[in-house]
Amino acid sequence: MAKAKLTNEQKALNRKKYEDISSPKNKIIVKFNCLDKTKRYLKSEGYRYTESYSFKEDRAMLYRKYNNWLKVTSTFDYLNDNTLEMGTVWTIQSL
Repeated sequence: MAKAKLTNEQKALNRKKYEDISSPKNKIIVKFNCLDKTKRYLKSEGYRYTESYSFKEDRAMLYRKYNNWLKVTSTFDYLNDNTLEMGTVWTIQSL
């Protein structure tokens, strides 16, 4: 049984879908409830602190490991998925 060949249009669509899926643009990696736990996790992964940006309640820090950059931001969100308690949640995003 012979394989059906893909047209150029189908190949282009498949390539675009693969690039969209494989690009880690602003992908949220981990969420923490405590800044100390966040820093401990980043240190164990080998990331180093680089810069900090703060304005009023918005806080962001940049960490770096070779050419990989991570942004740590604070947001007011639910602490757990199971409860309705809200507080400061630290999210790690890849840049």
